[in-house]
Amino acid sequence: MAHPGPTVLVVGAGVVGLTTAVLLAERGIRVEVVTAEPVGGGSTGRSAGVVSQLHGTAYRRLRGETALKNAVAYRQANEAGFAWIERFVQRREVPFEQRDAYVVAGDPASTRRIDDEHLAARRAGLAVEKLRRPTLPVPAFGALRLPGQLLLDPRVLLDALASEARELGVSIHEGERVVDVDVRTTGPCRVITPQAVREADSIVLATGTPILDRGLYAFKTQPYRILAVHGAGTDPGAPIVTSVTAGGSTTVATSADGGVTLTGGAHPTGVDLPESRHLAAVERFASAHLDGFTRDAAWSGQDYRPFNPIAFVGLLPASAGRVRFATGFDGWGLTHGAAAAIRIAREIADEPKLEWSATIGRRVTRPRSGRIGASADAAAAARRVVTPLRVTATDRRLLAEGQGIVHRTDRGITATSRVDGLVRSVSGVCTRLGGALAWNDVEHSWDCPVCGSRFAPDGAVLEGGARGALARYPDPADWGGAAERHADPGAVH
Repeated sequence: MAHPGPTVLVVGAGVVGLTTAVLLAERGIRVEVVTAEPVGGGSTGRSAGVVSQLHGTAYRRLRGETALKNAVAYRQANEAGFAWIERFVQRREVPFEQRDAYVVAGDPASTRRIDDEHLAARRAGLAVEKLRRPTLPVPAFGALRLPGQLLLDPRVLLDALASEARELGVSIHEGERVVDVDVRTTGPCRVITPQAVREADSIVLATGTPILDRGLYAFKTQPYRILAVHGAGTDPGAPIVTSVTAGGSTTVATSADGGVTLTGGAHPTGVDLPESRHLAAVERFASAHLDGFTRDAAWSGQDYRPFNPIAFVGLLPASAGRVRFATGFDGWGLTHGAAAAIRIAREIADEPKLEWSATIGRRVTRPRSGRIGASADAAAAARRVVTPLRVTATDRRLLAEGQGIVHRTDRGITATSRVDGLVRSVSGVCTRLGGALAWNDVEHSWDCPVCGSRFAPDGAVLEGGARGALARYPDPADWGGAAERHADPGAVH
């Protein structure tokens, strides 16, 4: 007899997906997880590993765009997420360090923002302390402190979550990118990957942004990249510090072995390029403020900023009550992601809603948030319109290693890059919402400024809700690049 399919299929193996899987499996619900990347290969694994309830100047924004009861619910949700992760890492003996967390005004102009954040956070019930002259490794024109936050390796956390899930009977299928979901009102829904068609009664999209275009969440959130550098040569006892300035924010997280991770340079995906400029800014911050800092690694990750100031979590519209999702964590996905998993698991298990979950679920978007979203949507739509010039074969031959250009050919908008000596041309238009792609010179990828989907130089999907790979164009070896080589299936290696 065929084995019955899972009751729930979770798409994505970051903190939201794996925590949801664990919570459901603990309730005796059959679960499978499908993930395009290996466990730890997504946005959670590329984070700095800061588990904190102090989220920059989030409460300042909440005060201006939503009711106080929603700010209180936001605090309660993140409190619940923090407490769950803290219990989990202690029980599973996941290494972590306890640190005080600070948000500081990095320049005199930002002092007012810190004061506003203090008042807004205290009104919401977050016990932050305001300091006028803190002694910190970065300039501080006023600061807020929240003691007892956590610092850990996010990949180790995800490995522990995956191990716990497997021990509870959850199957995790790595390297399977979902290409379509067939949502049905009766009978099981189907999740389609190139490797298999899987069935489930309920689906959880824990993919950063929903891969189904229902509810227009691609236009209710803004995808953005955040750069990170890691190095050594600083005080191993330093706290977690987020420096807020007129130009953005940078977070410094130092581990007990003296290694330090800095994240910053946040900017909309595929916009305000080149990407290397933002990486250089984070490195300049490290060199200016951390004595003896020496970089040994650099990378970037992606998150989604909601135009409503609280993440979107719950049932996906027009899904017959069968699909749930979570998106819009705005860089604070460890605590907020765990809270989202708590909410989703309780809903699927048909348990009573927690007070904070019910409050957030009933919130409405105020006009200010709507105006922010409308302006961003208009800007995103404008990015679909490009007028790239025609370039000659000689121009293409001059592409330097690591460069990419978007240009016009007889096929239309074309994206050509040279990586590892190999020149490739693919369609220059995203397969999801038709955005014209932009070259990411740090990660050597084609990024969509409209929906945040990302593609490899050969057109393969790397991230986001793209509907498929980019069309590949003929071998451009005559443009000055090495011809692509394909393995001979009959060869013996």
